[in-house]
Amino acid sequence: MTEIVSIHLLKQGKTLYADSGQSLLESLMHHGIILRSDCGGKGRCGKCKVDILNGDGRFETVDSCTYTVERDSVIQIPESSILPLFIMDKARLSFPDSFKHRFTDAGAGPVYGVAVDLGTTTMAVYLCDILKGEAVSSIALKNPQALHGADVMSRITAVAEDEKNLEKLQRLTVQSIEWGIQKLLKALKGAPASISKMVVVGNPAMIHIITGTDPKSIGIAPYQPAFHEARCFDSQDLQFNMKGFKVYTLPNISGFLGGDILAAAQAADMESQPDGTLLIDLGTNGELMLKHKNSLHATSCATGPAFEGATLSCGIQATTGAINAIEIDDSEHVTGVFLVNSSGASVAKPSGICGAGVINAVAQFCRKKIIRPDGAFRSGQDKFILVPENSESGQSCIHISQKDIRSVQLGKSALITGITFLMKRAGISKLEKLIIAGAFGAYLNTSDLKRLGMIPDMDDDKIDIAGNLAGSGAVMALCDERYIHKTTHMSAEIETVDLACDTQFQEAFINNLSFPA
Repeated sequence: MTEIVSIHLLKQGKTLYADSGQSLLESLMHHGIILRSDCGGKGRCGKCKVDILNGDGRFETVDSCTYTVERDSVIQIPESSILPLFIMDKARLSFPDSFKHRFTDAGAGPVYGVAVDLGTTTMAVYLCDILKGEAVSSIALKNPQALHGADVMSRITAVAEDEKNLEKLQRLTVQSIEWGIQKLLKALKGAPASISKMVVVGNPAMIHIITGTDPKSIGIAPYQPAFHEARCFDSQDLQFNMKGFKVYTLPNISGFLGGDILAAAQAADMESQPDGTLLIDLGTNGELMLKHKNSLHATSCATGPAFEGATLSCGIQATTGAINAIEIDDSEHVTGVFLVNSSGASVAKPSGICGAGVINAVAQFCRKKIIRPDGAFRSGQDKFILVPENSESGQSCIHISQKDIRSVQLGKSALITGITFLMKRAGISKLEKLIIAGAFGAYLNTSDLKRLGMIPDMDDDKIDIAGNLAGSGAVMALCDERYIHKTTHMSAEIETVDLACDTQFQEAFINNLSFPA
């Protein structure tokens, strides 16, 4: 029998209980305390540090991802290690008129459901009034699967190495979603303690994991999902403690194209868009869908977790206090730092840099000739300091390293190469419209994207930064099941472009690593 041990959080004045033999990071996750961890529990990123009381009565600092809980412990968690969870009063969602016109406020009592955009790095949970067709509130939180790596393939590998990891990843995911739901219900006065149904969208690997389906077929040629069709599950069969509701998932198009891009396409109303419209759902994975001559072509590219703040030296998600833009003068001095402020309260100091922030900063490095087109710092330095350390105020140093710039190069090359190959397959040389979706995209500046060569050079009035369209599509499918059927029909009509099997892709990818001169 597994021994139960206690973990006393000194600052919070409360005690948690965990199974002996688990990592401290995972033990805290089970209680809704999510720490920063970008390396997949390998002890390399150093972002999950915790101070633990040793036998001498002194605190020693450990990496919580590699520290095994074997006895009762007393710990202190530094503020810099905690990943903030935040409630957004107004979700960044947008719906087509064809959806909004389906609903009228008839005065009936609310029927609540939940839509989940299960991203590789970030999960967005939307509490919705189904009868009104609207999201009442939402919460964004880190996907706890990061415990086993920042990208899809590392998690598939974790399951392949130990089949017990599938149940562990499923349980962590479900617990985090359920924790988010409870927070939203408690914040809503007069709300019931239950929900009626749920729709979850995500890439195929995420959907396999939450449904307890082995994803290994996605990780080996020919990279196909274990199932393609939309599915429905009882909540208790997916390890939810909240019972009595159905969980719906949208179809999987291929091994790397799933319900998230289908949901985004519904929210973008791709059927009504002009020929030559490209939809990009941008995050850890980049999913692309191109409409041409009333047909749809789609592909995916591994843009990497850096675009969502993960794996960056000082990276965090786009939470309150994250740097999302900077100003640099001609003397290469930082003259302005702009922060995400989702809470509405004043922000005391920067806590890190998010994906949009590093895109903005690297674009300015290019404009100011701080880096060469190959990405190297011209001065030979290994990092650029955005915010210096200040021990008196408790401000930690926030910088962009040479490695961070390399991560941006890999992501931008994967994206522009994917766009180019998709356009080539569809037989077009110029885009008519570009729709950029994803929570990451909400803070982007189109001039930065063009300066780095991430997207084709086109007029700004033809580029739409559309917010979280995958989340919008999940809400649409939750409130009107006809959209589930529409995504099933759409998935059967899409022509997929497999970049992994294209012998010319790797050469083009390497050629696109440099920034435009």
